[in-house]
Amino acid sequence: MDWINYFIDVTRNYWGSLGYPLLFAIGLVLIFIFEKEKIKRYVFLWYTGLVLVFIYNPITLFLSRKYLEPSTFDQYFLRFFSLILVMVIIGYGITLGIGKLKGGKKLIGVMAACVAIVILGRCIYVEDWYTKAENRNKVPQDVVTICDLFADYEEDTIRIMAPQDVAVYLRQMDSRFSMPYSRYIADEAYELTNLKPEVGDVAKYAKSNDVDYVVVSAIDDILNAYLNYGFTLYGRTPNYAVLIPNNPRWVLTEYEDKSGDQGLAYSLKNLRDGTFILIDGGNAGNEQQMRDVIMENGGVVNAWILTHYHKDHIDTFNAIYENPQGIKIINIYATPLDADTFYSLNLQEWDDVDTYEKFQEITKDAENINMVKRDDELTFSDGLKLTFFNAMDDVVLNSEGREDIPNNDSLVFKIETKNRSALICADAHSKYIADYLVKTYGDKLDSDILQCGHHGNNSMPTETGFYEAVSPEVAIFDGPDWLMTSADYTAGALASYLKDLGARIVWYKTAPNVFGF
Repeated sequence: MDWINYFIDVTRNYWGSLGYPLLFAIGLVLIFIFEKEKIKRYVFLWYTGLVLVFIYNPITLFLSRKYLEPSTFDQYFLRFFSLILVMVIIGYGITLGIGKLKGGKKLIGVMAACVAIVILGRCIYVEDWYTKAENRNKVPQDVVTICDLFADYEEDTIRIMAPQDVAVYLRQMDSRFSMPYSRYIADEAYELTNLKPEVGDVAKYAKSNDVDYVVVSAIDDILNAYLNYGFTLYGRTPNYAVLIPNNPRWVLTEYEDKSGDQGLAYSLKNLRDGTFILIDGGNAGNEQQMRDVIMENGGVVNAWILTHYHKDHIDTFNAIYENPQGIKIINIYATPLDADTFYSLNLQEWDDVDTYEKFQEITKDAENINMVKRDDELTFSDGLKLTFFNAMDDVVLNSEGREDIPNNDSLVFKIETKNRSALICADAHSKYIADYLVKTYGDKLDSDILQCGHHGNNSMPTETGFYEAVSPEVAIFDGPDWLMTSADYTAGALASYLKDLGARIVWYKTAPNVFGF
């Protein structure tokens, strides 16, 4: 049974080896045998028995689980063991026993008892949890460093939220720190050290509670999740980062392709009015994930942008459009690759004729298909604008640009609000396209976030200056680990190049990856 196993585990946790339980039992037996005063027998024997019955009682366990904080339950339950007079009973019982000895036997008994206590005991100075104080304040050094970050802060109050192991010391060090929770911290505060944090929940909590600063773990995946969301780094310590929260109107989310292959699937959502936009959707194996995403966001796609006609981009769209199952798609935006042009191309094995033909078949009479032209703009609520820098047209079709058209006719577009921007390259990847974009659009390519063309593999050549023109803070690779780490692909080399330019690298490892705008 669960409660029996718990009692076994907590006993091992408290007593460690069998040494001290054995001495404790011997002490109780000696008191039982030799102590004749009733009051002392009651104090030592009856009291100890009642405490043990209290601790090893399923009712106690049930009530404790009901009322104690789950995150700290074990340590609080272990405190019940402090009610047991362990050392008093060992010392008093052994003293009673030795008192019955005479002469040299008594001396031997004292020495034997001392040796037993030393050998069977544990020295606290060698325990993992025993460490020398890091500073004269006897608080973690991270706390001192955080306080130093605010040494010149001019306001009387610092509204901050922090993990529990930091929060308990911040108030001690500086009375200006004010937190929106007391001893029992809010659920959102646990996200500050969660390896896959719900950053949006923290952002909402910070806004509703007038929090100006957030302390999060400085582990890369955790910190990057907050930076991706648009939080600003205020300062950091070896183990924590102090951030200024962001309260975005729009969020862009990159999804891992559940087929296990590379793919491209993004959503854009307005957190105020619910406007929902999708970009591509991925392989057929990603269909259920995207159906779930759509339904979780109201079941309506206000705009579905299809960058080009390869299966790892639109097979999911084809499946959902053909069989909506309650999903409503208001507008579709696509690159204008007509059938005559498609079949006239020097098609390769990866050009997915079946996917293209299925798209043509199911959208033949559709009235909500919009073919995008270069320089078109789409505008949405709260200042969101999409500007298209590439689409299927004569620029792509000319003799230099005809290389790998089913990829290089991809819609390349910039997503931007007044606060942030992202450049989506889909599968555009040739030197010609990169040169054309840099020459034609120049500074307009500059973006905070870059979705690397062609999943970052055989992408835009570095010698074109394309990446310098974009100058991203974040570079997204739409692929799994094997794409990023295998010597058979160039994604890893491009990631290194972008790191040298100062970009953070993001891929499926941490998906879904969420970016605030």
